[in-house]
Amino acid sequence: MSTYEHLLSPITVGNVPIRNRVMMTSHVTNFAADDGTASDRHVAYYGDRAKGGIGLIVMGFPGVHETSRNNAREVDGFTDAVIPGLSRIADEVHRHGTKMFMQLGHSGRQQNGLWTKREVWGPSAIPCPAVGEMPKAMELEDIDAIVEGHAATAVRAKQAGMDGVEIHSGYGGYLLSSFVSPYMNRREDEYGGSLENRTRLLHRTLEAVRAAVGPDFVVGIQVQGHDYSPGGIELPEAQEIARRIAASETVDYMVVKASTYGSDGQNIPDMQHPRGLWLGLATSIKEAVPAMPIFAVGRLNDPEIAEQALRSGHVDMVAMTRQHISDPETVNKLIADRREDVRGCIACNQGCIDMLFKAAPITCVHNPAAGNERQLGIGTLAPAANAKRVVVIGGGPAGLKAAEVAARRGLDVTLLERRNQLGGQLRLAASVAGREELGETIRWLRHSAEQHGVDVRVGVDADADAVLALEPDAVVVATGSAPRRELIGNKSFGIWEVPGLDSEHVISVWNLLEDDAPVGDSVLVVDDGEGSWKSASVALQLAGRGHRVKLATTLPYVGAKLGAFTQQKLLPRLFSSEIELHPFTNVVGVEPGLVHVSSAGASKTLDGVETVVLAGWHAPVADVYFDLKDRVGQLERIGDALASRTMLEAIHEGERAARAI
Repeated sequence: MSTYEHLLSPITVGNVPIRNRVMMTSHVTNFAADDGTASDRHVAYYGDRAKGGIGLIVMGFPGVHETSRNNAREVDGFTDAVIPGLSRIADEVHRHGTKMFMQLGHSGRQQNGLWTKREVWGPSAIPCPAVGEMPKAMELEDIDAIVEGHAATAVRAKQAGMDGVEIHSGYGGYLLSSFVSPYMNRREDEYGGSLENRTRLLHRTLEAVRAAVGPDFVVGIQVQGHDYSPGGIELPEAQEIARRIAASETVDYMVVKASTYGSDGQNIPDMQHPRGLWLGLATSIKEAVPAMPIFAVGRLNDPEIAEQALRSGHVDMVAMTRQHISDPETVNKLIADRREDVRGCIACNQGCIDMLFKAAPITCVHNPAAGNERQLGIGTLAPAANAKRVVVIGGGPAGLKAAEVAARRGLDVTLLERRNQLGGQLRLAASVAGREELGETIRWLRHSAEQHGVDVRVGVDADADAVLALEPDAVVVATGSAPRRELIGNKSFGIWEVPGLDSEHVISVWNLLEDDAPVGDSVLVVDDGEGSWKSASVALQLAGRGHRVKLATTLPYVGAKLGAFTQQKLLPRLFSSEIELHPFTNVVGVEPGLVHVSSAGASKTLDGVETVVLAGWHAPVADVYFDLKDRVGQLERIGDALASRTMLEAIHEGERAARAI
């Protein structure tokens, strides 16, 4: 009996047989062509997930009306021009045995009019807390247009060869759900007030879609289990809404989700949230509509958790969406009993949903092929044309990635790491409370490198002569970066000369996490503009251990460069802690017990500071690169050794460097 007996068992939804119970929910990709049609990038992206064995993919989400576009690079579903591209996607996915549904949606007030060149629509003139653009309160003719738009777009999906459609409805604050929830709907006409009125548009839409596609085409719906927002839908009302939808006999399945853009980052929950956080809601909806197939979502990236959810009988299918961005071959690996080969999603959101806010195509920190399938996807890694000896210097994420990809190409690879452990800065980051899941990246890279025969040597301080003694044909320098004993100012982003930074009580995050340097009772953590997790996570950890913590940043707020969903959870944690926050603050001098700062142009002194922890920008460590320059046949410098950035750049550059050898 398979460990994943339920996960890998077939299911029939409506009249569509699906080979297993793993699905990929709709999500923003930003892959659309300039004219709003599907692109070759879409075809390759969804095609690789189908090759990997997943049962069902839901494409998201072509807008049903010209007033809706979730981003600059999303598909427009409201014209017939979209049909040929959708057909190519459906054909490619079907070729590999996966079923394909298409989501129908309207962003409502949760979009920016820049994308549509139109006003934003909503049930009432209440702006979205995340976007902040005032919507137009829809008129009755607007409501009619939305109903007609859903029906017409559903027909286009059917004509394109999709197996079904899914209504992006009762979830998250998008258009239909904003009518359903009193949190967003203050109307006084037949579309506001009572539950019957608030669900009127939803039911009209479902009835119109069903009439348009006929009784034998699958129609699903996303439903909200809980708004987690003041004045919003709570579970008992969500159950009643589900019962009413089921009684209408217009849908074949329900996807249970939760939260709004006003919640604490739960829309796309990152590693700050527990795995399977919405399973209880899905179970409760199943209790309300026991005959309805219920699909569960929400941090089900772990196959064991997904299997248990199905084994309980409380849900019928599980979404492993970000897991399949990280590893499109997850299902095939589970079928082949290769669990250790699965590249686990770490729920960092950095490469996927965070790209939405940058209007950039999605990718994955852990999987450079995501969004780049035509160049880096399944079957694209060419064996090396010639036998070559490759030396990789540095066992952090960049070096490990370069080593494992080069080894998979059949090259003879030796990896040299100065420390006695692999992982580099990622290993240190994973040692901080709440950031442990980062360790999965190190585990997988180490596992793949060793599996493919990389000669890993730790505790080796590789200078140029030691490297040349190995007679390499190619060298990849991934020596990372190190903390600065200087700060970057927030006005000119030049080096900020600070007297006293060489004091013994001034330490770096590395000293704290790796060397276990002693820390006084009162600590000042300093971020000089790096603006990511480093300062925030260290401050929270120190506060959790009982230290009195101050946190100074040159930016408007701590974590200012993190993604929006991450900030929604992190910032309330910081504000509710006893950490004393100092935004717009430069450290200008350090003395024993005193730190002099310039805060928003005013000078002041923070007293009683026993330890200063520098948690800002790093400087590249690249001496060996310059010592080797012009002395080896091919020399590559990647990751932080090139410029201090994030694990995304490190891992992606490792992949590309290894392919270039």
